[in-house]
Amino acid sequence: MLHPHAVPIQRLYDICLSCPADIEGWLDWGNNYGGLMDRQPIEGYPWEDVYIAGYIRRFLWDKSSPLTLATSDPLDVLEVRQALAGSQDRRENTTMTSSISSVWITTADCFQKLPQEILEQIQMLLPARGVANVRLASRSFAGLPLTQSFWASRFACHQERGYCFEARRLLYSGAHALRSRNWKTVYEETAVTSESSNELKNRKRIWSYLKNIADLVLDQPLSSEGMAKELELWPKEPVTAWRPVGGDFSVRSNGNSPYQMKCRVIYEQTISITSSIRSIGVSFRELSDKKYVSGLRFILTNKEQLRLGYILPSKEKHIELDSECFSLSGFIAAVGPRGIMALRVVTGQGEISNWVGSSEGLPQTARLCTKTAIHSLKGSFDGFKMVSLAVPTDLQPLFPDDTSGEHLPLRTTGLWYPEIPPSSYHLHDDVFAGRNISLHDYRPLVHVMFGGRRGSLLKYLTRISVTVSNAAIVGIDFFYTDDSPVKHLQACPSTASGDDSVKIPFIIDGPGGERLTSLQSDGDFLRASAGYGSYRIKITSLKITTNTKPKPFIFQPSAIPALKLPAGGFPPRKSKKPEIIPGTTLTGMYFMILSLP
Repeated sequence: MLHPHAVPIQRLYDICLSCPADIEGWLDWGNNYGGLMDRQPIEGYPWEDVYIAGYIRRFLWDKSSPLTLATSDPLDVLEVRQALAGSQDRRENTTMTSSISSVWITTADCFQKLPQEILEQIQMLLPARGVANVRLASRSFAGLPLTQSFWASRFACHQERGYCFEARRLLYSGAHALRSRNWKTVYEETAVTSESSNELKNRKRIWSYLKNIADLVLDQPLSSEGMAKELELWPKEPVTAWRPVGGDFSVRSNGNSPYQMKCRVIYEQTISITSSIRSIGVSFRELSDKKYVSGLRFILTNKEQLRLGYILPSKEKHIELDSECFSLSGFIAAVGPRGIMALRVVTGQGEISNWVGSSEGLPQTARLCTKTAIHSLKGSFDGFKMVSLAVPTDLQPLFPDDTSGEHLPLRTTGLWYPEIPPSSYHLHDDVFAGRNISLHDYRPLVHVMFGGRRGSLLKYLTRISVTVSNAAIVGIDFFYTDDSPVKHLQACPSTASGDDSVKIPFIIDGPGGERLTSLQSDGDFLRASAGYGSYRIKITSLKITTNTKPKPFIFQPSAIPALKLPAGGFPPRKSKKPEIIPGTTLTGMYFMILSLP
């Protein structure tokens, strides 16, 4: 299907290793195969990594379901065979370099200085929508003929007829047929319409999911010296010499081997930055409509070029900074469960770049920011993307040290959603149990400002509802009056638990001046099994105090005896009550999200 390109077997193998596999060996490419597969959770936060749960049951016995189309043979397509057979000896009399009379262009058109051959080559490289747009925008392109060479280019594997792979293979057609074919006719007769056969529709459907994989296989990154293979069956224990930011390396096990690994380290690389930096480029690669950072390229003032990871010049974006040269003080990163997806650069001159990559809907962290210049970086990679980026732990962090010397403040080390909390928010992170979890674990912290900015929503708050599943609190909802700017806020979407049946309400008179004065949670903190990323936290009660009710209200799904613990567990932990600073008001909460079991 990628003819005439050869398939690098090692690269394809690495790409397959980079995708989670369930216990039965199904590779999860990050899509639901056009709605055929059930994925869990049904709803959740934008970054949550859903997993395949099986075929959608209602499709299995329904002859009119999408499953019928999906089981049609995509390799036996009548329209493609007929189009190829009927397109011979019908070629129009056009050549690749048809002459065009000169037209004087009065408006600015940067393309008018280019030879026609170059314009036609540009046109052949563009997708169909790009061709339409450039012909509208530029008279230089509008006057170009759409030659047979142009129509033949539509059948390249990255173009809109890439699914008709027989058209470009000598095995199916022969050299003479390729030269004499009317490519425009083949293009028109292989379009997928409502009247097309299920076989052709299924061919196009499958190819739409394979295009990203084909690009990953065919892309040839620039060589990066020092990328060493570090593939292990089980994730390695974290190295204390580095402070990392990365995806979810937690695993499940059937006793013999791990499965459902969202991130896997296949290669590692360390670079040394020996002088000031002139520019930074960030390369991206795409799978299932998600773009991931694949590598970093540093251009130094001494003209040295440093490459970290997979560098693809055609898919590289350059960091825009005002400084002509600068030292690196860190990165602000947006991270998904499968790797790093966006970055901001922080310079020693105090400048912070805009995001490169899409940070929307992703947890963010400033963990990689330091007070002094960074002279070395470590990257971890799977078969096509960056799964972790780290700075040395001996660099003084940008944020103040914890007075106890045990942990760094959550404001800058945590993975925060929807954004890193500003310094005006008092986080009381000294009483937050989740701060004990390793920085190497992927544990996003979600902050929900149920009181709004400066408490603007507190006067509208009328009800709090707690959702319970399996003797644990899994969701909290806040409800407001009809005239409120916000009618409903949800903390910890309960649908992620798979059980939304039990809700415990709590009425609060926000319009009458009642305000929350304390939220205190208790729960179990346990380690389910030995190994990396196996911590679990279970909230078993929530105590709410207000300024008008004489007694606190306790949401307590059940009393869990301290002696009845899962293997490897620790006794239930009671959190400290945060001390509300005088002159401040309780306007929000935050909580830690665990990966799906």
